[in-house]
Amino acid sequence: MARYAGSKIVLLATMAMGLGFANSQQASNFDVPTQVAESHSCDAVCQQIIAQMNVLDLGTFGTNFDFNFYATAANFFESKPGDLLKVLPLSNSSVISNAPEGVTAYKFQYTSAALDGTLVPVTGLIALPPAANDSRSNLVAFAHGTTGLYRGCAPSTYTRLFNDDGWPRAVAAGYAVVVSDFAGLGNNYTEHLYLSKAQANDVYYSVLAAQKAFPQQLSHKWVSLGHSQGGGVTWQLSEHKLVQDVSSGYLGGVAVAPPTKLSDQFQSALRNLQSNASTADQIQTFLTTIPPTTLGLQRYFPGDYDAPLLTEKVKQRIELAGIGQLCLYALGGLMLDLTPNDVFLSLSNTEDSQMQKFQALNSPAQGDPAGKPLLVIHGSSDILVSPESSKASFDASCGYGNILHRTVYEGRDHGSVLRDSSTEWIQFIADRFAGKDFGSTCTESVVGGTEL
Repeated sequence: MARYAGSKIVLLATMAMGLGFANSQQASNFDVPTQVAESHSCDAVCQQIIAQMNVLDLGTFGTNFDFNFYATAANFFESKPGDLLKVLPLSNSSVISNAPEGVTAYKFQYTSAALDGTLVPVTGLIALPPAANDSRSNLVAFAHGTTGLYRGCAPSTYTRLFNDDGWPRAVAAGYAVVVSDFAGLGNNYTEHLYLSKAQANDVYYSVLAAQKAFPQQLSHKWVSLGHSQGGGVTWQLSEHKLVQDVSSGYLGGVAVAPPTKLSDQFQSALRNLQSNASTADQIQTFLTTIPPTTLGLQRYFPGDYDAPLLTEKVKQRIELAGIGQLCLYALGGLMLDLTPNDVFLSLSNTEDSQMQKFQALNSPAQGDPAGKPLLVIHGSSDILVSPESSKASFDASCGYGNILHRTVYEGRDHGSVLRDSSTEWIQFIADRFAGKDFGSTCTESVVGGTEL
């Protein structure tokens, strides 16, 4: 796996940091010099959008990156997957000022395994409910949604950690939670391999490391919960060989708005463009997914992915992501002033064999067994990850003999469905720890807006 970006990108990123560095502790969303932006097909309008999106990203990730903590621990090189490397208490930090009363939080660094089995350091968060001070708390492993592809885009760097619709609700319900940043986010020993199976490794080994950090406070048994990118990770994890044995302590998972089949979803969106079946919002949303998807494929196939469907203009713009170390909003913002004709060479020739290969190697619901319950949740109004895509993967997984339940929330979009389904997924988690039966057949249900 590639550990270092190409020398050209590193040089330009250094230039951006030198000329646009607003804070010595800033690690993302640097101002890219005008000359550099223009040389990458980003005109004044494009630059204005990126500047606006940088403000949003920095409001989330901040400008006080702890370079010392996120640096690779000295004991990493003698470690094994699941080992604890560092722990940093955050109990007196302003970043948890909005935490429920009595909750304690920690940043930690641990060892995970890359796709090829090599060791990688990963950072993340551990949050303990008040009960953990006196007794053992049941553990939930949360897999986060897309935040970016660079070190400064890690969830553990959030300026207000508990401003999330997912894992803080689990903490408020009395669960201890471990949140992996995923390899390449926070610590940059390796690159973040977006949407790959590597993140399932990161979640699994985060549990082992958290249990070592707090052996008296955390349960051996655990449940996974993920949203968006993390929903796909949770689904991948449910089929992971490491959780099929009862000794893993894994009880099941919840996949909310999960992207499962990258190529299928991409081709479906292109067909909608061809037939003029997409709304303006759907088109814009789809286009914003292209930079992270392209970068993820370039990293997965280093030197062997040339984004065959994209125009040279878009390829040049995507290079700005690495130069400016852009996180979520600015990354998508690279596309906001473009039309499909600006982005794609053709809407009739859309084959991307490497994307198909990536799907075959990384997607769930392709025949692997999932021995524990999986709850799949989707909003009917999700225009980022289509409900039809999770339905197709649900049907496929059930056809292979796995037991899943799928709930569709009417009128809920990609973001709101995590919050508005929380009653259901919190109950699912409670039922797993209580040992309740999940049933022996796949089931589906629909929850209407008036029922929420």
